[in-house]
Amino acid sequence: MKRLTIRDLKPKGGRLLPDILGEAKITGGGVYVFKPGETAHPEPRHVHDVDEVFIFIQGSGVIPIDGKDYPVKAGDVVIVAAGEDHHTRSSVDDPLVAAWYVMDRSSL
Repeated sequence: MKRLTIRDLKPKGGRLLPDILGEAKITGGGVYVFKPGETAHPEPRHVHDVDEVFIFIQGSGVIPIDGKDYPVKAGDVVIVAAGEDHHTRSSVDDPLVAAWYVMDRSSL
């Protein structure tokens, strides 16, 4: 896992995080508005074979990665590495809104 803030994003050459993700291209993603207290992927284990990037736009919560809780809030950027078990849990009082995307495995 890599944790950044919006201030750390330094786009160049048509890529948002070129120093971290190189020339990898986004293949999917979206924006998700959490319900108060909601956990994304409540199944016991949730992993991908590619990196996934979260940009937290609003609210606060926790992103458990490989069993360790990492608090998140608006402005945080989290890169979950391929193979890391992850979930996202929104706060009850200030629900999360997150933009998320997955990277093209062949371009990594």
